[in-house]
Amino acid sequence: MAHDHSCSAGCGCGAPSTGPRPEVSQAPAPWRPRQTVRVISIGIFTREGQILAAPVHDDQGQIKGWRPLGGGVEFGETAKDTLIREIKEETAQDVTDLKQIGVLENHFEHHGDKGHEIVFVYHARFAEAAVYQADLLAFSEEQSGEQYAKWIPLEKFRAKRVALYPEGLIDLL
Repeated sequence: MAHDHSCSAGCGCGAPSTGPRPEVSQAPAPWRPRQTVRVISIGIFTREGQILAAPVHDDQGQIKGWRPLGGGVEFGETAKDTLIREIKEETAQDVTDLKQIGVLENHFEHHGDKGHEIVFVYHARFAEAAVYQADLLAFSEEQSGEQYAKWIPLEKFRAKRVALYPEGLIDLL
């Protein structure tokens, strides 16, 4: 369920092509889940029936699904503070109006390796209104460099035309 071929970029977002899709050589390096329970915090940013999500790639660089922005909780940090810090680090944007909407326990498998996450989920807003005008938002992660998040219609996820991670997230939205 990588994409539904409804857009020219083949990513499943349904939006017109707004930027280049990374070549396999530019796609993030393959990753594997840690063999520990990872606690993360993710933000649900909405715009006219869409959410902002980043692509999840397989080892060949193909998009296999989408995940909201966020990251790992550090020792002594609250999940709310994690989301504020991660969004600032990854996008240079400030976040406001955070409201926790749920917690998910995510057991998953990626290329044969098992992962386990506790996921704090927040509705949030960007402080800068201009972020909502752009079709893409650049973000950067330590292990994979610069990438782009896109606004994707919630209906695509609800109809299971494209995958939304973590599993069960669509039920909270």
